[in-house]
Amino acid sequence: MERIDDRHLEEIRHFLRESRKELGKLVPLVRKHYRWEDLPEPKKTRVYAVDGSRMARRLSGAIIYAVSASAVGDDLYYWNDIGALFPYSNADDRIRVHMDTLEKRMGALVGEMSDLVLMDGTISGALIRPPSYANSTTNQLYERHGRTLLEASMDFLDALNLKWKEWKRELKKGVISGPSLLARGREGKSIFKILEEKGSRSIRGKIWWVVDAENLIVLFEYLEYLHALDRLLENEIASIAKTFYRSDVIGTVAEREKLKRVPIMVDTPVVASLTDKSGYLRFSSKVGKKEALAGLILDLMEHGFFENLREILVLDGRKIEGARIRPAYVRFADGGLIYLLEVPEKQDFEDTLAKILSVAEDEYVIPLEYAHHSVVIKKREFDAYVDAILSAIVGEDEAYLNFLRYGREPLE
Repeated sequence: MERIDDRHLEEIRHFLRESRKELGKLVPLVRKHYRWEDLPEPKKTRVYAVDGSRMARRLSGAIIYAVSASAVGDDLYYWNDIGALFPYSNADDRIRVHMDTLEKRMGALVGEMSDLVLMDGTISGALIRPPSYANSTTNQLYERHGRTLLEASMDFLDALNLKWKEWKRELKKGVISGPSLLARGREGKSIFKILEEKGSRSIRGKIWWVVDAENLIVLFEYLEYLHALDRLLENEIASIAKTFYRSDVIGTVAEREKLKRVPIMVDTPVVASLTDKSGYLRFSSKVGKKEALAGLILDLMEHGFFENLREILVLDGRKIEGARIRPAYVRFADGGLIYLLEVPEKQDFEDTLAKILSVAEDEYVIPLEYAHHSVVIKKREFDAYVDAILSAIVGEDEAYLNFLRYGREPLE
């Protein structure tokens, strides 16, 4: 192994030395304004934990990707899908949203058979930061098609509600494997054909959608994500994030103490320095950049859709000011790591935390750990599976090869 360069070592040492000085100033101030509280007694209940994973391979004319979600509690449930997209600029975001949709949908479905659903990551992130590409696409389409698009969107959401019953039946088998986005169509039929067959007046016999078909599919994917999120919010839920970079506590202390200079630091090392004991510290989220909610989504809410989403969001006109979420930093065991816990305001915070503690052990929550290990898509297995699919497809027709070559082939 190459010897460590002393200059690199000194650079990191200097950074940490200066950070520790700032920490020494902040910790007493945080103790002045915040209280570290003891964990409640565990409350035995039925808890499911949900996590998701994704993997992608970029080819010359397409991106082949996999998304999966698993739920671990009394039983194990698993859902996976393989998809393909043209390599447009927003392709990576659409893949991420596809995985998020699968996670939220899985959480909503197991929520119907449990007392608490634990999600990996944050609830607030899902609520207050709409995908920028989806928002801009939605606004452009709504300006162009107006009421017709609103009616088509309502028809699509009605079709999703019917599809929900089918997914619920399939999940009882334990594993769902296959197409998971209704927006992409089914069995060779486009979503527009499906809506037409279901009697959609906005689609049947009309051609307005043809020129915008691809963008409408992107919009329907976004509606599918919001539908899953809205159904998840019907249940008692909480989220636990392992990685986060927030400065809400530091920002609040700086305001109250009227500090002239706010240290550039995140909350985690400061909170961790307060005590080594297990417990939690509740705080309020600072209002960041206000995101706008697309007009179409607001109008769908006015027509009775996304009621749970509307209830939890704090809106100022079209601007998202925040979400009705109670955040807290929590440590599950003495000397353990600090995690970010989020609980909707409509739930009792301590009662929800007590339920989480019934499935916590040492530093972490066991079902979330199992969900992570069960859902992760391993690159070697994914590559082997994709190679098998591509070989089968090219074997049928070599003309597909122009889409499926790999730019790094000569280097491997």
